[in-house]
Amino acid sequence: MLGKFILLFLVWIGLTNSLDIQELLVGAVVAFVITRFFTPNREFNLKELIMKYIKFIPIFLKNLVQSNIAVAKIVLNPKLPINTGIVKLKTSLSSNQDKLILANAITLTPGTITVELRNNDLFIHILNIDSLDRSVLQKEIIDELERGLFV
Repeated sequence: MLGKFILLFLVWIGLTNSLDIQELLVGAVVAFVITRFFTPNREFNLKELIMKYIKFIPIFLKNLVQSNIAVAKIVLNPKLPINTGIVKLKTSLSSNQDKLILANAITLTPGTITVELRNNDLFIHILNIDSLDRSVLQKEIIDELERGLFV
């Protein structure tokens, strides 16, 4: 719980960009309230969280660069045929927080937007669907990010 408080307080300082005493006091109160009243019963493990993101960042950056290149090709050559659509893919993640981070990572990748997250189903709009085989899309989009992030 202390780790979460410290993390939230540091985020507050980063967002306010101020070390004034009144800003620090408000930040401490906000971080305490969020930590105290909005933390589930399980203990927050800062080390585990950091290790998750250290594994995830290189995989996410690789996907980000590949997607940027693919979208740039489409933009620079508008005659290229594109096949847009919404696909329903499944996640094997159990925690709602992990599912939310996965959905946001997909949305941050150019050419894809997570439209809805319902239970373990993600509805994703894809700018250019290369394969009509759902298992290929599952592997390219969900499985790779999950492997790097939480599995």
